[in-house]
Amino acid sequence: MDFMEVQVKAFTALNKLHFHPWSATFWATLIAWSILVTPVFAQTQSTIASPVVQAVQQALQKNMDYPSKARSQFGVGQVTKVAVLPPYAMATWTWGPTGGWAILIERNRKWQVVTRRDDWIGLRGVIKFGVPESVAIQLLDQIIPDWKTLPSE
Repeated sequence: MDFMEVQVKAFTALNKLHFHPWSATFWATLIAWSILVTPVFAQTQSTIASPVVQAVQQALQKNMDYPSKARSQFGVGQVTKVAVLPPYAMATWTWGPTGGWAILIERNRKWQVVTRRDDWIGLRGVIKFGVPESVAIQLLDQIIPDWKTLPSE
């Protein structure tokens, strides 16, 4: 059964609509249903994290999880976006009204936070933390798409 058949069956079952499958009303309603439902399915699938992404998220979350004045005021920080090119990863995070980004490296099958920052250090700064230039560029493109418009250092 293909995706369209699933949508047709779900649509007719949920709404108990009994249109003739060749009527204009049926097709108009089906198209409207597809426009509304397909983005929801696509969004759900893209938010499912791979085990590697989950490991990076956990390492950064653990790095942010310590008692502090900020935690009592704003709660626990949240990892918002992750890009991975093993053994390197970058992630963005928020914590109350602030946020930033982090560089992680996998060593001995464990992800370690190399730096977690709320300032911009530029491509050269990322490279200084041991990330090869070509990898740094790919990760930055995924995490901070407009990074090339930021000050260089």
